[in-house]
Amino acid sequence: MLKRQQQAAQNREDLLSAALKIFREQGIRAPLQLIIDEAGVGRATFYRNFQDRRELVIALMEQGLTRMEERAKNYVQYPDGMLQLVQNHVDNLPYLTALMEYWRVIDHDDPALINIYQRRDQILQPLIDKAIAHNICRPDLTTKDYSLITGILRASFQGMNDEEQIKLAKRAVDLLINGMKA
Repeated sequence: MLKRQQQAAQNREDLLSAALKIFREQGIRAPLQLIIDEAGVGRATFYRNFQDRRELVIALMEQGLTRMEERAKNYVQYPDGMLQLVQNHVDNLPYLTALMEYWRVIDHDDPALINIYQRRDQILQPLIDKAIAHNICRPDLTTKDYSLITGILRASFQGMNDEEQIKLAKRAVDLLINGMKA
């Protein structure tokens, strides 16, 4: 029984990893069969884990939030933890470029997406509060501004190879954090 549960958990992880890879290479509308083939599982295994593309996308978003939450726990001890989190996006380009289309696919009034936004806000608020308290960030910075920041960064991730994306993303982060002033 335990081995079967472990295999089921591994299959789910394999499907999520495969989806990330396929969506990064071919976009969010790539055929689900490509993900199934990449994961090396059967079609029934996919549908045991995810009812449809939407559920797969939600699972990837939740996985992304878990990754962000882990990083945020490390950064919250620093006054500039919010800035470190934004800078860390450059190191997570492969994950983020695959995720960037997800936000456009799901209706923003979807209850699952509303829960994701609430969780995101709970993760970010302590970092924002600390940065504001230490005069690292402007006092009107909000969790919604984070979406604007990541939207700006997403623009640097499009249409180029990984090396160029990293270079552009580093430049975008520098401009976001340090501004355009001399």
